[in-house]
Amino acid sequence: MTTKQMKGFEDSYVVEGKMALPYTYFAGRVGSKFITTIRDQKKIMGVKCPTCNLVYLPPRQVCDKDFTDIRDKWVDVSNSGTVENFTVVRYDDKHLPRKAPFVLALIKLEGADTPFMHILEECAIENVKIGMNVEAVFAKETTNTILDIDHFKPAVKGAKVSVLPGTARKQWKPEDEPETQEKRKGGKPDMSKPVIITAALSGAATMKNQIPSVPYTPAEFAEEAYKCWKAGAAMVHVHAREEGGMATHEHERIRATYDAIRQKCPELIVNLTSAVGMGKTAEQRLSQILAIKPEMASLNTNTMNFGIVDRKTGKVFIDYVFENTFTMLQDFGKAMEENGVKPEIECYDMGGLDNAILIGKQGFFTDPINFNFVWGVAGGQQFRAESFIAMMNALPAKANFTTCGVGTDEFPCIMQSCLLGGHMRVGLEDNIKMPNGDLAKGSYELVEVAVSIANSIGRPVATTDEARLIMGLKKR
Repeated sequence: MTTKQMKGFEDSYVVEGKMALPYTYFAGRVGSKFITTIRDQKKIMGVKCPTCNLVYLPPRQVCDKDFTDIRDKWVDVSNSGTVENFTVVRYDDKHLPRKAPFVLALIKLEGADTPFMHILEECAIENVKIGMNVEAVFAKETTNTILDIDHFKPAVKGAKVSVLPGTARKQWKPEDEPETQEKRKGGKPDMSKPVIITAALSGAATMKNQIPSVPYTPAEFAEEAYKCWKAGAAMVHVHAREEGGMATHEHERIRATYDAIRQKCPELIVNLTSAVGMGKTAEQRLSQILAIKPEMASLNTNTMNFGIVDRKTGKVFIDYVFENTFTMLQDFGKAMEENGVKPEIECYDMGGLDNAILIGKQGFFTDPINFNFVWGVAGGQQFRAESFIAMMNALPAKANFTTCGVGTDEFPCIMQSCLLGGHMRVGLEDNIKMPNGDLAKGSYELVEVAVSIANSIGRPVATTDEARLIMGLKKR
């Protein structure tokens, strides 16, 4: 640093050089609440003018339109919205939050009337478009700034659930206490009861050479599960895979897959398979369930042929006997219930349902018992409407039922289940094509079909909380 005396100001000096002046910026009462809510609650809030009903984001103290004081009129807004405009930053500066090039987008969140500027990532610059849907990604480590929203990314299309204009659906609650439900109700089903949509993400046999979007890795399972949840699924059914795609019973790999899904989507119900895949022993099938203790796991009911057969010619490609003895049904069911894992009882025909009811006389199944009717397996029964009704009428009084179908059996069986007051399962484990025959983009696109079925007959789609209430689950 150099100094020199100024002429005429002998007692003053010009200081040449740089001086660090650290400071803390105070965002004000409104701005501080906005930032701390993002930081602490991972939630975005705006302020609403009670006079003109405009919702401002970022929040401000006074309405621009009528000058109403709105500093305390806080409302929640969505974490997702649309791109109103954008620019590409193509130069570097130490004060910029990212290295060039990157996108700054003007984003209007759902529930807000004004947009705000933020970073848009996880999308090639050339794919950014005005009107695209985006969602917030919150920072893992706090910055105490607007960058506690780390960035926005392209959003998965959400479920379109029919709601009358000006209304909001309240969480469903059962009208009858379980102890008063002594027998199954006949006649018209309760169409106000939410329908639970499950996505079976992979199964043991669907491979990437059939459909590239079937998940193998924990990260792929997590991303697909998240997409399914955003589309309307309350639960995912999981067969974990090795890196090469083969079904695995290894605890470490299954736990990594389970944990990845839970971390990506904490609210989602994860239902693990106890079938695993061909050639697994009873101990291998059960031990991974008891080690991980998911909220729900599948429980198979009868020993049966389980193969791959050409439906047109009858040619057998894979022939396998799927072993599920009475002792296995008993031991698996008891162990699951004792470890707080709710069984989902898989019935491939009426015999499987009868087996479960027979062994259930020991009393270890807790109400409500949850059944899944499976159609179209080579070795099980094909979907027939009258068979479905017969199985439904044979259920215990307090039981729930869902259904799934292999291939072309998928859509008619889930539609009938939804119509009769039951639930629906779709996904790449069972079927890889859309109703028009096109290859599905993923299980999430099949979930969207299930949501459209529910909407078409006026049944609400169950949230994860409602699904737990209906099936008698306790969140982990």
